[in-house]
Amino acid sequence: MVRKEIISKKINSIRFHLDRIISKSNISLEQFLRNDDVKDIVCHNLFIVLQYIIDICNHIISDEGMEEPVFLSDMADILAKEKVIREELVKPLKSMIGLRNLLAHQYGDIDFKTIYNIVKYDLKDVYVFLEDIISYSKL
Repeated sequence: MVRKEIISKKINSIRFHLDRIISKSNISLEQFLRNDDVKDIVCHNLFIVLQYIIDICNHIISDEGMEEPVFLSDMADILAKEKVIREELVKPLKSMIGLRNLLAHQYGDIDFKTIYNIVKYDLKDVYVFLEDIISYSKL
């Protein structure tokens, strides 16, 4: 059984770090690309959000005794198969996991235009993930 207090704490942390990202998102692409401090704040907080998402996935899979993922990206398929998340979230969740790995291991290779577009247009996937987790966990 999922420990609600752990999931709830992680969700609250995600929301906090999303707010930090969003607070830096009301600028143009050109302003974003020129401002190293904003890029650092956004990337750091995005990494934390994505790490918490992975932590939540691991927690649910472990606590519910679901099949063990071979790769982190397998968690998306497992959670969809077990009806924890909606099927439409599998591809975005796999992308989130890949982005987390990029932020963690290849910082010099980050395409900041892509980061800007994620912040502007793709954070909705994080909110959909949170909705599904809240529903599944009955929070």
